[in-house]
Amino acid sequence: MALVACSGGGEPTPEELSLLAINVNGGALVDGAENVPTDVQLELAFSAGLNTAKFESAFSLTGGTGNPSYTITYANASSKAVVSISNLDYNTRYDLQLSAGVLGNNGQSLQNGLNVSFTTQEDEVIRDMAPCTSASQDCYRSVSLQDASQNTGNFKFYSTHPIYLENAEWEKLKYAVIVVHGANRDADNYYNWLLSPLTNSGLLENTILISPEFISNSGAATDDLYWNSDWREGQKSTSNAKISSFEAIDALLNRLSDKTVFPVLEKVIVTGHSSGALFTQVYGAANVAESSSNHLSFDYVVANSQYFYYPDNQRYNEQNNEFYTPTGCGTYNHWPLGYAGAPSYVTSRTETEIDANLLGRSFTYFLGNGTGSDSALNTSDCGAVLLGSSRFKRGEHIYNWLQTEYSGQNNSTKVVVNGIGHDGQGMYQSNSFESLLETLFN
Repeated sequence: MALVACSGGGEPTPEELSLLAINVNGGALVDGAENVPTDVQLELAFSAGLNTAKFESAFSLTGGTGNPSYTITYANASSKAVVSISNLDYNTRYDLQLSAGVLGNNGQSLQNGLNVSFTTQEDEVIRDMAPCTSASQDCYRSVSLQDASQNTGNFKFYSTHPIYLENAEWEKLKYAVIVVHGANRDADNYYNWLLSPLTNSGLLENTILISPEFISNSGAATDDLYWNSDWREGQKSTSNAKISSFEAIDALLNRLSDKTVFPVLEKVIVTGHSSGALFTQVYGAANVAESSSNHLSFDYVVANSQYFYYPDNQRYNEQNNEFYTPTGCGTYNHWPLGYAGAPSYVTSRTETEIDANLLGRSFTYFLGNGTGSDSALNTSDCGAVLLGSSRFKRGEHIYNWLQTEYSGQNNSTKVVVNGIGHDGQGMYQSNSFESLLETLFN
């Protein structure tokens, strides 16, 4: 028989209960916060499940004309308290308190109480809001779009701010970043990956981040727009409403260009990695949103694409280091590698116009030179093979072609991320990308 000795003879010290986060409407709530909406949802996340009766006894919210009423629900095995509050007074300070003590369901003790004050917005116009800083349901938004036959579908996206919110005039948002996911359609990951460099560079307070989601049929809910894999080329959705993926981003940009809603917005970056980078390059050349938003400047950051649109028939020969016109591959200049067979969104402009946009608009070819394996590299289609022997070389070749054939006539730059290969997180969380953001937004 084994014996277990206990020392001390007294009661065990209760485990501590930690407050992990406190958010309001998806964004972090800090002491002294201003311009808080009058309808809010507070979320307090703890390290363990709560004794709900003790929590409600320890929690209080005071201020305004009579203390506000609220309801409390619980999630995540009661480790998250969700406080829903409506009809707070305008331009009024409120004080939130949570007393220290035993609040955990198993006797865990909160060692330090919480005292946080915030002030509500001054009137019915929403001018500022804490950014939503994780790819949670609080940041997951939707807009209904209509096709030419008046069929409608919902387009989903993550964003730091609710861009379609009524009565909003975003007075601090000077910049916007739209990041397009890759073939895995993991908009949530790209949203989280971009939050880090925006925070580190001090830009998050003045930037709206949007991560659109081109949902597949299998992942779509009723009334959602969904696409085949050719979403990355600007093709139409295969859902009931037939909307080009380019039109979907146009819709977001048209909203951002509304000066009554975004009165100080100045600059927009559209970026994407891998399949999202293909989307970014061809969308940058083809979209109508830039030309209709003259008060905004646009930059397109093309990160690790393996496919590139060329305005002519030339490709780079790696054996003799010269550009030439290939033979024996009848499809090498078909969309999205060339203008032939382009979707209707693109062919509403001439090839000359598309080519001029590729040269005249601001592109950054953001290339990782890591030499790790790249199982997604297309080495079977002749049109892809003619672009280069690796993803990095394909990016090098399109940039070198621009500098060789259109020296002084293009508005493209190149940034190489040393040691990073086909890795979206590695690319966007590199020092190189932080520096690029600071350059483009300053």
